[in-house]
Amino acid sequence: MICETTVLDPITYEEPPDGGKIPIIDPYDGCTLCCPYCWRWSDESWNKNLYVHMNIADLLHDRLAAWDQAETIYLGSRCDPYMQVEETYGLTRKCLSVLNELRINTMITTKSDNRLIFRDFDTLTNFSAEITVLMGMSNVRQLGKGVRNDNILTANKLVGSGVAVWGFITPVLPYIMDVDSIIEALSPDIPVFLDKLRIGKGTVQADNMRRFIARQYPEYAKQYDEIIDANNEAYYDALIDRYTGDSRVKILF
Repeated sequence: MICETTVLDPITYEEPPDGGKIPIIDPYDGCTLCCPYCWRWSDESWNKNLYVHMNIADLLHDRLAAWDQAETIYLGSRCDPYMQVEETYGLTRKCLSVLNELRINTMITTKSDNRLIFRDFDTLTNFSAEITVLMGMSNVRQLGKGVRNDNILTANKLVGSGVAVWGFITPVLPYIMDVDSIIEALSPDIPVFLDKLRIGKGTVQADNMRRFIARQYPEYAKQYDEIIDANNEAYYDALIDRYTGDSRVKILF
């Protein structure tokens, strides 16, 4: 259910494992992509409804008026800022407009495959500060497309127009993703980040992944049981061997 609501503060903070705090803008709370592996499923209250933060852009200007311009803001964490509901509400575009006006360094995290990001092409290509699109390749609707993955095409078009793009194969889904072909298909100007499937036995994500694999890729059910239940990392070890020393590929595991 879509619920229109308001927020008191347009900025939230997340604390990564390596310390510090990351400032986040989430125009929405919840995500319609519903990736089965998403770590957000650990929060039982998340994604029961999709909350639309109607006033978030209105609050941003005052909240960021004294912002340290050396500090980068991330757009999208508890939501994908370009999921389809953005076409109706346009809150991501409104937030980008404020960030552009105030010259705030911005990183956009998305794996939406609807190409809605091109609606904001004018802002992205004329942004007043540093802006980077963190484009995810692990959208489950795109897995069977190989190098025809729509997000590869989007990433390449953006970087070809002068927009900074980082490619994220996070997580790498063993046996059902051709990582080598994806990296090769991405523009050489796009750095690529790899991470493993970080789910544990007995978690919501584990149950989600088992159902997804059983429905879409039953031939790999045994391999995923070994990854989830026995922490079998042979597939990931091979990736480390293959890409260690490749300056373009950043391994996060």
